[in-house]
Amino acid sequence: MKIFKKYILGSVLLVALLSHISCKKEFLEVVPKGQTIAITTADYEKILNANYLATSFNASVYRGDEMSALQPYFNAMNSLIQRRMQRLFRYEDRVYDTDQLPDEITDERSYMRKLYLFNKVINEVMESEGGTQVEKLALLAEAKAGRAICNFMFLSDFTKPYNAATAGTDLGIPNLTIADVTQRDFKRETLQQGYDLVIKDLTDALPDLGIITHRRKISKLVAEFYLARVYMSMNNYPAAKSHIDAAFLERPKAVIPVELYDYSVVLDPDNQDAPGSWFPDGGFGLDNEPLAADNTEVIYNITAGWFQFQAVDVFVFSPETAKLYDPTDRRLSLYTPFEIFSSTIHPNGMRRRTSGFFTGIDVGPSLPDMYLMRAECKARANDLSGAVADVQLLREKRISGAAAQVPSNIASNQQALVRFILDERIREFAITGLRWLDMRRLSQDPIYKDHVDYTHEIYDSEGKEVSTYQLKPERFALKFGERMLNESNGLEENP
Repeated sequence: MKIFKKYILGSVLLVALLSHISCKKEFLEVVPKGQTIAITTADYEKILNANYLATSFNASVYRGDEMSALQPYFNAMNSLIQRRMQRLFRYEDRVYDTDQLPDEITDERSYMRKLYLFNKVINEVMESEGGTQVEKLALLAEAKAGRAICNFMFLSDFTKPYNAATAGTDLGIPNLTIADVTQRDFKRETLQQGYDLVIKDLTDALPDLGIITHRRKISKLVAEFYLARVYMSMNNYPAAKSHIDAAFLERPKAVIPVELYDYSVVLDPDNQDAPGSWFPDGGFGLDNEPLAADNTEVIYNITAGWFQFQAVDVFVFSPETAKLYDPTDRRLSLYTPFEIFSSTIHPNGMRRRTSGFFTGIDVGPSLPDMYLMRAECKARANDLSGAVADVQLLREKRISGAAAQVPSNIASNQQALVRFILDERIREFAITGLRWLDMRRLSQDPIYKDHVDYTHEIYDSEGKEVSTYQLKPERFALKFGERMLNESNGLEENP
C-alpha cells in the first residue's frame, strides 16, 4: 500500500464518522462498511470544525540554534521517539531507521492527515446540498487557507530554504490537491511551484474569509498572517509588510479578545493571588496558564506537543540564549533552571521549558509574532522609529521599567535594530520550534546569515561542553527515509 494512501485513510474514517447517512459513488469509491459520507454543506462545516492542526514532538523544536542538551540525560534516551530527538539535535542525515516512517507524515495529527480533509472540502463543498452560496464559499476559503498552512509546514520540513535564484529547480513537495486515496504519483514539483500554490491558496481565500470568532477557526487575519510568514520565509519583506499591515487592520474586528498579556501582572511570582495570575507553579508548569482557546494572544491555535517525562531534563535553552534575557524579563518564568523534582540547577544559566507541559505550545499565528514581524519589516525598510515602537510595545508587556526600552545606540542603527528584533524573537519563542523558521530564511540572507548559529552543544552537569554537532546546509531539509521512498511512487529523496 502506498504510504500517502495509507496515512490518509484515517482521515477518510473521520469524514465518515462526522457525516450524515448518504452515499456518493465518486467519493474515492471507498466507503467504510457501516459508515457514511459528507453530502450537505453542514457536513463539510463539521469536517472543518473538527479539523485543527497540531503536531507532536515537532522536529523543529530540536533543531533550533537556541537549544542545548545535557548529559547524562541525553545519552540515556533509548526509545524510538527519543532516538529521533537525539538524531534531530545532532543534525544527522538519518533521522529514521530503515523500517520507520517519518512522524511528520504519519502522526495522527500531522499536516498530511489534515491536508486530505482540506482537499476533500475544497473539491466537494461547492456541490454540497442545503447551504447558500455564501456559506459554501466561506467553507471553501477556510479549506484553501488550511491547505496552504499544511503545505507550508510540509515545505518547512522537507525542502531547502527558499532562494529565488534556485527555487525554479530546487525540489519542492508533491503538491497534492485532490482527496484521493488511490493516487499513486508522488513526484515532487519544484520549490517555486510549492510556494506559488501556498500563496495562491491564501490569496484566493482572502475575499471569503471572515473575522475572528474562535481560535481554532481560520479567519481573514490568519490568512494575512500566513501570507506575511510565507513571504518572510522567501526574504520578500516588502510583500510581507503589506500583509502584516492587513492583518493588523483585521484585529479590531475580532469578536473575541485579541490582546497582549502584561507579564508583570500574570507572571509576578510575588503576587500570586492577584486576579489573572498564572501562578502557582504546581511542578508541571503554571497552574493557571490559559488554554489556547482562552489565550488572548493566540489568533489561530496550532499546538505543538513536546512533553515527554523521560526526556524532560534533556533539552534546555543554550548559555548564549540565556545571555539574551535581562534578569527582570518575566518570560524567564516560563522556564526553570531546576531539574525536575530536584533542587539541582542547570549550569551556565540554561533553562528547560515548563510552560505547556500537558496542553502543548502554541506555534500558530499570535499577536506577539505579529508585532515582531511588523517590527522586523519596518526595520528592514529603514523605518527605525516604527520598528522601535512595535518591539518596545511588546517588551513593555514582558519587562518592567527601563530595561524594556530599546537602547538608543541600537534604535538609531538599522542593522543593529534588525539583529535586536531577531534576538527578541528568540526571547519570545525559545524552545517552541519557531526559531527554525527564522534560521531557514536567515541562512539565505546576505546580511544576517551570521545571525544563525550552525552548531549544537551538549554539556555535562558542571557546564563543560562535551560534544558539538554541525548543521550542514542540506540538513535544513529532512530526509524521507528508505521505507517512505519504497512505498511512494515517484518520491525523490533529499541529498
